Amino acid sequence: MRFSVARGLRVEQVRRDAICEARRAGRTPQEIIEFFHYPKSTVYKVVKAFDNEGKDKRADHSSRADKIRTSRFLAGLKRSIDAHPDTLISKLAKDRNVHKSTIEKVIKIDLRYRSRARATKHLLTEQNMADRVSKGKILINQIKSKSGFLRFFSDEKIFTIDASHNWRNDRWICLDADEVKPFMKTKNPASNMVLAVISTEGDVMPPYFFQKKETVNKEVYKRVLEEVVVPWMDDVADGRPYTFQQDSAPPHRAKIVLDFLALKTPNFWPPSFWPANSPDLNPCDY
Repeated sequence: MRFSVARGLRVEQVRRDAICEARRAGRTPQEIIEFFHYPKSTVYKVVKAFDNEGKDKRADHSSRADKIRTSRFLAGLKRSIDAHPDTLISKLAKDRNVHKSTIEKVIKIDLRYRSRARATKHLLTEQNMADRVSKGKILINQIKSKSGFLRFFSDEKIFTIDASHNWRNDRWICLDADEVKPFMKTKNPASNMVLAVISTEGDVMPPYFFQKKETVNKEVYKRVLEEVVVPWMDDVADGRPYTFQQDSAPPHRAKIVLDFLALKTPNFWPPSFWPANSPDLNPCDY
């Protein structure tokens, strides 16, 4: 693949010409952005220069960046990125003794690449995948044979008093950096375990909060099932047959728990039905 700095400059001028022609036709910057899908910064910069001084050409600038972005430079950078896509842009710039913005321009304009956030996904072993297939078939057969049943899904989660936040998406728009309100974090935040149950018809059990510092063992879990969960499901089902789902946490697999569920909810899904490490199968995880 051959790279051409001249081609990049021609593309840039074509953009400028299109923006200026649209502006002459009375289009607003927002209309130009929506029509051409050009970067906002580019559109507003060109429109401002055109409105103020009638300029439709790029201003005189240092040619250093253009001289650096040679075919050889671009090809070498592409090889480095393709071999190690997780390399920091700052390191790519430092290794080549160029400014970070030069690398960013090469990535965006010349290579047409984008710097994307890395997602977190669940690691599945070969055994996990085999279990998913075998247990998934069991679930499908069970759903087909009992298609008219109401189904209840359950899950537990630990909540803390510390606010959750996303480093990438949580922003603060202001004039000065000192105005940014930080997220406050404690060393050992207070936490509480909460149990939720929902049905396939949209019924939601009021969340059950376990006691502070309470260990959710098999005895505690059975008590909550007996006093809270099963009575609520019986009331919602109102005589209709239903199934109850729970994951394979240790208290859920205890014999006293399984014996209780077999007696009170004979159509519950035992641990042998539910694929481990399958948050995507439980509506509570959404």
